[in-house]
Parts: sequence; C-alpha cells; structure tokens
Amino acid sequence: MSKKSKLKRQAEKQLEQKRRDELDEQLEKEKALRKGSMAAKRMRRAARRGYVNGLMIFFTLIMTAAFIYSGAIYGSWTIYGTLTGIAVNIPNSVAYAMLAGNILMLTGIVLSFCGKKILQGVFSLAGSGSFMWGALYVINDLKTRLNQRGIEPDLYDMDKKYMRYYLPILALTFFSLVIMICGIASRISDKRRLQKQRDNAPVKSIIDA
Repeated sequence: MSKKSKLKRQAEKQLEQKRRDELDEQLEKEKALRKGSMAAKRMRRAARRGYVNGLMIFFTLIMTAAFIYSGAIYGSWTIYGTLTGIAVNIPNSVAYAMLAGNILMLTGIVLSFCGKKILQGVFSLAGSGSFMWGALYVINDLKTRLNQRGIEPDLYDMDKKYMRYYLPILALTFFSLVIMICGIASRISDKRRLQKQRDNAPVKSIIDA
C-alpha cells in the first residue's frame, strides 16, 4: 500500500471517529435535556400537589370551625337540653340524630386531616345530614310556637337566632363535598396514569421468552 493511500485511509478513520464523537455528544445532550425536562415536570407536579394539599387542609380547617361553632357548641347545647327535658316538645330522637351527626362529622374531619378525601366525605356528609335533620326539626318547632298568640316580643326572632346557630354546618357539608370530589378526580387520574404506563410498557419479545 502506498504512502498516499495510507494517509488517505488514516484521514478517513479520523473523520469517522470525529463523526462518532459528535454523534455521542449529541446523544448525551439530548439525554440530559430529557432528564432536565422530566425533572422539571416532576417538580411542577410536586408543586401542584403541594398546592392542592394545602388547599384541602384549608378547607378542612373551615369544616373544623363550622363543626366547633354549630355542632360542638350549639349542637351539644341542644342535645343536652333535649335529653334533660329543658327543651320542651323536642323528642329524644332529635337529640340522638344530632349526637350521631356530631360523631360522624368529627370522624370525617379527622379522616380529612389524614388525607382520606373520599372516606371523609362519606362520614361528613352523612353526619351533617343527620345533624341538619335534627336542627331543622328544632327550627320548625320554634316557628310553630312563635306563630301562637301570647308570645313575648323578645322571643319573636328565636327561630332566626337558632338558624344562625345551626346553618354554618352547611359550610362543612359544602367543603366536605368539594374535598370528596377532588379525591374522586385524583383517584380516576391515578388509574388512567397507571393504565397508560401499562399500555406503553415494553412487551417482552417472543425470542426473549
């Protein structure tokens, strides 16, 4: 082989090696970009998840405040007055319904703080429904008695006063429902994501099997 041919062949090898090095460098850059994009996506997802979780805690705090005001304070007052006979014409079933509602709502609040979005809704909504059934019975009884003659003027707005005592529990009902819907939507999203991962997973080849 002549010297010229050797030099030409050596030049071709160097050019080929340069092309390989450039290709490897390009692949490394693309790989780094993909990793950066995936990391940024994970960070955005984590930030969004943190924002949502913070919002759920805020809603739960509102539920807690509504429960303390309407359920724990005025609800317990009504339960005590009914069972001891202080509240006349109110059957014990109303007190038991409100007591059961308080227990269920308190359980729902605890579950909400634990992140059980769907389960908290089951307890909270059932509890607020039971509590409001008893509360509406008391309000309607007051309206009936206030329509009678001989009622003292300072008692005319008693039904409206009790409505202000009991109706804040509807805030618990609303935010519990919102949290429950978010939990259902999150559950559906997770199932779709897992199904998509299964569908896109590499299939084991027949040769490997």
